[in-house]
Amino acid sequence: MIWQRLTSFRIAILVGVLLSALRFTGCQYLDLIDMRALDYRFVQRGVRPPSPDIVIVGIDDASLEKVGRWPWSRTVMARLVERLSATEPAAVGFDIVQSEATTNQPIDSLREHIEGVDDRTWEAVRRALSQGSADDETLANAVRASGRSVLGYFFDFNVPSTDGPPPRVSTYNLVQNSHSGLGEKRVPDASRARANLPNLTAAARDVGYFNFFPEADGSYRRAPLAIRFRGQVALPLSLAMFRVARPNETLGIRFADFGVETVRVGSVFVPVDEDGQLLINYRGPGKTFPHFSAVDALEDRIPAGTFRGKLVLVGVTASAMADLRVTPFDGLFPGVEIHANILDNILRNDFVVQPRWVVLAETGIILAAVLLLGFGLHYARGLIGAVVAAALVVAYVAGSQWVFVSEGMPLSLVYPMLAIVLTYMAIGVQHYAVEEREKRKIRDAFGLYLSPSLARLVSERPEMLALGGDKRELTVLFSDIRGFTTISERLEPEVLVELLNEFLGEMTDVIFTYDGTLDKYIGDAIMAVWGAPLHQPDHAARACKAALGMANRLLDVLDDNWKQRGWPVLDIGIGLNTGPMVVGNMGSARRLSYTVIGDNVNLGSRLEGLNKMYGSRIIASEATVQAAGDVVVAREVDMVRVKGKRLPVRIFELLAPGTERDRWTPLVERFEAGIRWYRQQRWNEALDAFMATLQERPEDGPAKLYVERCHEMRETPPGPEWDGVTIMEVK
Repeated sequence: MIWQRLTSFRIAILVGVLLSALRFTGCQYLDLIDMRALDYRFVQRGVRPPSPDIVIVGIDDASLEKVGRWPWSRTVMARLVERLSATEPAAVGFDIVQSEATTNQPIDSLREHIEGVDDRTWEAVRRALSQGSADDETLANAVRASGRSVLGYFFDFNVPSTDGPPPRVSTYNLVQNSHSGLGEKRVPDASRARANLPNLTAAARDVGYFNFFPEADGSYRRAPLAIRFRGQVALPLSLAMFRVARPNETLGIRFADFGVETVRVGSVFVPVDEDGQLLINYRGPGKTFPHFSAVDALEDRIPAGTFRGKLVLVGVTASAMADLRVTPFDGLFPGVEIHANILDNILRNDFVVQPRWVVLAETGIILAAVLLLGFGLHYARGLIGAVVAAALVVAYVAGSQWVFVSEGMPLSLVYPMLAIVLTYMAIGVQHYAVEEREKRKIRDAFGLYLSPSLARLVSERPEMLALGGDKRELTVLFSDIRGFTTISERLEPEVLVELLNEFLGEMTDVIFTYDGTLDKYIGDAIMAVWGAPLHQPDHAARACKAALGMANRLLDVLDDNWKQRGWPVLDIGIGLNTGPMVVGNMGSARRLSYTVIGDNVNLGSRLEGLNKMYGSRIIASEATVQAAGDVVVAREVDMVRVKGKRLPVRIFELLAPGTERDRWTPLVERFEAGIRWYRQQRWNEALDAFMATLQERPEDGPAKLYVERCHEMRETPPGPEWDGVTIMEVK
């Protein structure tokens, strides 16, 4: 009996078992989302200080500009090796491969194919052609003399292997394999090595590969610490550098039947997965580690002792060379800095660890979460149930982030959260089905008297059938984009829709910030109202603040953002009016809309249109400004008689919040003095006032308009019937 009553509990168990099984078997798409969630964990954790023992010498844009385009000559590279070695680093690793000889011509065999060349001329040609080989040997000598250079190379996979003796690869000091030998097969198997020139390889203290494998989304989160090649287990560049810096510490790898069991670097056990890949604990975005320009090293501009005893990585960081990777912190991350992060993790013994038992722990978390939620939702419904589910999500996200930051263990976000969400949704559907069964009884009763659609509406919200509304004093706001038709003709439809959606979203956020009610979108226009449905005594003040906030949001946020994306800069006009309006549900029984209507609504729309004429952004009626009081700074702009209205309306331009009144008062007083002289037909005094306004605020649209009017009135004075009212003939 109790099992049958706890339906929510049974649903929770079913979802928990299904998600636990999915976690055990794995799902490519969910695992990828989990990896992206891990990126978010890194970003939330923030940047951590890198090891002071690791530096990067970058062949950057400045180096290419000074030395020349890449690749550099072998003599330049030899000089770079000498300069770096002279600083007494612990090891210098080159994330560069130099596999092509400067010249491959058999010089002496060319003589028999060239006629008419005397011995003296041929000797000069021979010396010139031999220069390439000499340069290669110069670099080899510099690498050999260094005694601490580690050269990088890379492996090819799934391509035909080459004949001949295998190139030199560095391997682990100690390789322990299971009896079956199956574990080693989990490690990637390379078919060909792209090594440096043989004389360079022979001269190097050690060598190491610099392969990295991107994940399905193109991000580099892991690094292979072992690759098989012709029966050997090769070392990466980072571990080869470690061995050069600390020759007395053993590098070992141990295989079990399931794959790589451990990788040991001295006394540090490096946590790797079955195929030998390390989940990198990134310190931060690109250039978190100290970067030095290669040209500074070549020209001895790096202070003495800077590199002493340190691990120095040399790689191409110039933007044009495209050795940039996507990592959790950075979409343009220098490839050479990945090696730096690997070395940092090992030196600090600071890893992101995913023990093999973590899947069992996550399964237990999934089952505990869904059972707790199922028990809670059996008694909690509606908002309380949503709060319970949200609290579980927040608790798990916060707790798992704490585990990640403190212990370096990234618990899965996707599977437990998906279990909570699916459990909540499934139980919600079950609750809805139960409630719908009860509502069906009501609909069946009403169906005897009403149409099915009305019966359904009555059963849901019977009060919504009351059409019409009541009359209240409200404040209405209209906003419109200036020149939107022209903008829409220049943009592709997809860009136009994205732009409009972002604009409307930002403006609506401002309206909601000041507790406004969004009435409707009309194309690119917005209509909002304050004072309904909830009574707001300060509805005019809220509307004025929202209007100023919309203008500021457009200037401070959207304009800069859109300029960077190549979008056009927008300008808006806003109209505000306060007065009695009819508000309520209007329409039909099939379609209802909560809106406001009346003359004062129409006047607000007309005021919005006046901004184009006055060169302003926000125009409000006298009623709105009076009701708002001291919360805004406003100046009178004109008296207008709009089309369809007999009495003139005084209109005001909103300038700033009331807190900035002292800054605006001189300008407002000067401008309004000009308005008074203008209405008194004292054109010269008015013109002086408006010109003074423009000197202080050159872009002032209303002042520009009145300057034009004053000039016109001086040339053609109005008749005795003129009352200073501007008549608007269009809507």
